[in-house]
Amino acid sequence: MLKWQEIIVLVCCASSVVRAEDAAADGPDQPITVVKIWDQASHQAFTDLVRFQGRWFCVFREGKDHLSADGALRVITSTDGVTWESAALITSTDSDLRDPKMTVTPDGQLMLYAAEALHDRSRHSHQSVAWFSRDGRVWSEKHLIGDPDFWLWRITWHHGVAYGVSYACGPDKSIRLHVSKDGKNFETLVERLFDEGYPNETSIVFDGDTAYCLLRRDGAANNSGLLGVSNAPFTQWEWKTLGTLIGGPHMIRLPDGRLVAAVRLYDKAVRTSLCWIDPEAGKLTEFLTLPSGGDTSYAGLALHQDHLWISYYSSHEGKTSIYLAKMPIKNPVRDIGSRRELFIDHYLIERLDNATLKLHEPHPTPPMTEPADPLEYGTVIKDGDLFRLYTRDSRGAKSDGDSSEVTRYCESKDGIHWTKPKLGLVEIDGSRDNNVILHEAPFCHNFSPFLDQRPGTPADQRFKALAGTMPSGLFAFVSADGVRWRKLRDQPVITYTKEYAFDSQNVSFWSETEGCYVCYFRHFLDNQWRSVCRTTSDDFITWSEPVPMRPNFPGEHLYTTQTHPYFNAPHILIALPTRFHPSRGESTDILFMTARGDAPYDRTFREAFLRPGLDPARWGNRSNYAALNVVPTGPTEMSIYVTPFRRFTLRTDGFASVHAGADPAEMVTRPLRFSGSELIVNYSTSAGGGLRVEIQDESGRPQPGFQLEDCIELVGDSIEQVVRWRTNPDLSRLAGQPVRLRFVLQDGDLYAIQFQNNQR
Repeated sequence: MLKWQEIIVLVCCASSVVRAEDAAADGPDQPITVVKIWDQASHQAFTDLVRFQGRWFCVFREGKDHLSADGALRVITSTDGVTWESAALITSTDSDLRDPKMTVTPDGQLMLYAAEALHDRSRHSHQSVAWFSRDGRVWSEKHLIGDPDFWLWRITWHHGVAYGVSYACGPDKSIRLHVSKDGKNFETLVERLFDEGYPNETSIVFDGDTAYCLLRRDGAANNSGLLGVSNAPFTQWEWKTLGTLIGGPHMIRLPDGRLVAAVRLYDKAVRTSLCWIDPEAGKLTEFLTLPSGGDTSYAGLALHQDHLWISYYSSHEGKTSIYLAKMPIKNPVRDIGSRRELFIDHYLIERLDNATLKLHEPHPTPPMTEPADPLEYGTVIKDGDLFRLYTRDSRGAKSDGDSSEVTRYCESKDGIHWTKPKLGLVEIDGSRDNNVILHEAPFCHNFSPFLDQRPGTPADQRFKALAGTMPSGLFAFVSADGVRWRKLRDQPVITYTKEYAFDSQNVSFWSETEGCYVCYFRHFLDNQWRSVCRTTSDDFITWSEPVPMRPNFPGEHLYTTQTHPYFNAPHILIALPTRFHPSRGESTDILFMTARGDAPYDRTFREAFLRPGLDPARWGNRSNYAALNVVPTGPTEMSIYVTPFRRFTLRTDGFASVHAGADPAEMVTRPLRFSGSELIVNYSTSAGGGLRVEIQDESGRPQPGFQLEDCIELVGDSIEQVVRWRTNPDLSRLAGQPVRLRFVLQDGDLYAIQFQNNQR
């Protein structure tokens, strides 16, 4: 094993490489440490870095020189980033292995990939290849990936899909965008992503469902690097000129949303630099030059323990060697107050060790002995002790908005046993002895009501709804009792002409987080994919310009979104869209998505939330539509209603969890601020499992009295369990301060947390 001495690099914020107006904010405010970690070969270069199973792994090419034909891939590993040992050496007898990179696959394997520069070029000159490992030491046979003579440069996983750009190694200078679900089989998503000059090396990052691509370009008039921007499904890209030549680009998104890149810069002296990327302006700003020069760059980037770790190579000390730099970064503090927070995304999670985020499957209940009307674009509202159900009855309609359609109303005291009240409001087929509340075309096609939670809402507008089709636009309706409705005005309040729209359930609600009304409506994204737009209003009459949300993955139609505030944590929006793949016939399933405020949908979970299952009736067209709203149907239970009319249940807050198997696992939160004097958890363990909590300060130091060994282990199953420490310290003394929570979990699940004032 080799141990190298640290070099301390003092960065002056007044340095010429930092913009004067950004010096205080953008320059590092602490010393940067740099460690030489390897120089055992004649030439070592082209690095990448990854954190895997609690260890560092760094990979690079070894050879006689920069372009020698004997390139091999060296993998080294370390626990602390200072002391390193060789883990593997991958060689090839018929090629030069070049520019290796590493990533962790969604199924927990370490993936190493590179390009072969073939010795025999009679058929083609280059082939991208990959190897897989469970421990970083023993590797699989190589897999050929991507297209021959297209160099697959760097891949990024996003919602379980690998995205990567390859560049042509032949005369046709262009780049392609590929996708893969397993890292072995890549499909081309965009055939010609860019083809001006000589585009080649790339790095992609994602911010929600927006993608950014940092691109090296040679051979053009100005040789400037480019920044590409695209929204899901990532088939249309806009390119912005950065104004400077770059090499070996690698880009990463910091927890606070900023984009930082490591690149080789050529102006002044050749060097490896860290730069801020301004995606709006398409601007690259250097803020730190790492010790480097000559043959240098090709960095790996990783975030760990409030630091950005950077591997790179350089020849500034005479011989090409591998270096590791470590730069402190500040994490944004999540101010959660006394809100309930669910583990349905990575909002609070900074680190998972041996733990996963697990999506839970709703459980079907027995068929209801007293069912409501069949669900067609249904809505369920819990109004105090009463459950209200609204559903479309198409009555043989031949088109959207047909005059035959009606809206029916049912009630229940428990969400299980339903009645169909004879309201006497609307005459249908010569009788008013029915539960119809609306019979007016085209509004019964997708009439979608909600209970208005806005403070000060007039009593006669306690319920609101939107309804309409593309020709009519969406009209606003109001009601005092949820049964008798009237139009708020005689003109549509939302219109949309960019693509076909509104031919589904268009949902709206009062957002207490944003302080406005929000509507998510159906449209055809790029006139091709059923998708969703978002618009807001202060008064439910005048609405903002709709914004396409683009939550679709390639090949997906999203028939509905059913986006709504979660009853136990209304700052979190739950969405249960119906997914349709045209290539799979008429079958559909239901997804689980979330959102916070006006942010894009989070798709941490790409798999189906509700499968069609064993019931043949649920494998047909329109067979898997969730009614709007997940509602509580008991102190420990919440219900989801799905076509054909069937109730599914989950434990309260139980959409997803931090999950640990038989081996101990950990989850550490981002820094957060809370209010209250005690911590409650929604958790479940086996008889042999357990849960303990440690409270740390912002830098990760355990707080006295709240250390892990002080925590009384929780074993059991509870929706609201208070966490205790042995000396019973008062949490209120930590309220308002940035802290972290460290959870140690075994054979169990953590669904939600909440700070509250002592309830005893």
